[in-house]
Amino acid sequence: MGIFDELVTGLSKEITKVQSRSQEMVKGYSLNSQIRTLERRKSGILTELGRMVFDKYERKLEITDENFKSRTEEIADIDDEIADLQDELEALQLANDPTASASQKSQAKAGYHPTSGFTCPKCEAPANEDKPFCPSCGCALTEGKEKRHHHDDELCDEEH
Repeated sequence: MGIFDELVTGLSKEITKVQSRSQEMVKGYSLNSQIRTLERRKSGILTELGRMVFDKYERKLEITDENFKSRTEEIADIDDEIADLQDELEALQLANDPTASASQKSQAKAGYHPTSGFTCPKCEAPANEDKPFCPSCGCALTEGKEKRHHHDDELCDEEH
C-alpha cells in the first residue's frame, strides 16, 4: 500500500497547489475589477469638474472654490486607493513570478515599495526614500535624493 499512499499524497499536494493558484487568480481579477471601478469613478468626477469650470466661466454660475476643492480631494483619495490596489496586485503577481528573487518576494510580501527614480547611492538598487536602509545592501539611505557624505559610506562599508 506504500505506492497508493504516495500517489494520494502527491495528488493531494497538487490539488492544494491548484486551489491556491485559482484563489490567487480570483483575487487578481477582483483587484483589477476594483481598480477599473475606481478609474471609472475618477473619470466621472473629472468630467463633472470640467462641467463645473464651464458653468462657472461660460455660463457665469456661482461655483465656489470649495466645490472644486472637495471634488479634487475625492480624486486624490481615489488615486491613493488605486495605488494601494495596484501595489497589492503587483505583490500578488510577484509572488507567482518564478524569475523573481527571494528578496523581491519578501519585500512585496512586507509591503515594501520603492520610490520611483530613487536608488541606493551605494548599490543603486531601487529604494524607498522614506526608509532608513537599503533593502538590498542594508546601507543607510539619506533623506530625499541628497548624496550621502563620505563618512556614511565608510560606516556602511564597516558594517558589511
